[in-house]
Amino acid sequence: MKRFWIGLALLAGILIAGLWTASRLGTLHTGICRTLEQAASAAGDGRWEQADALAAQAQSRWQAGWHFSATLADHTALDEIDSLFAQAEVYRQSRCAADYAATCARLSRLIDALQEGHRLSWWNLL
Repeated sequence: MKRFWIGLALLAGILIAGLWTASRLGTLHTGICRTLEQAASAAGDGRWEQADALAAQAQSRWQAGWHFSATLADHTALDEIDSLFAQAEVYRQSRCAADYAATCARLSRLIDALQEGHRLSWWNLL
């Protein structure tokens, strides 16, 4: 009977840790996605200063949470997101509004997909 309670406590601990990490990833990535969507909109409207500031803020937040994301997520997705941030920088410097906005929108979708993979939902349990 003692082993049953130890096993139950271990499972509860793993469940709580999983819920906490999913919540933390969701909070971190939702803010980044929202900021990137605003940057894409600003670039599309020709408001470069605002787009630059928003994209820089999103990239800074991404870099700050990168190690936490790397402990939980597939590194292929993280590498693609990092490369798109570098690509967005090139578009920013050359002032290609459509490409910059599209790259920011794609970044937002990829980061959202990354957090979706760690969210507690029935399709993630199957």
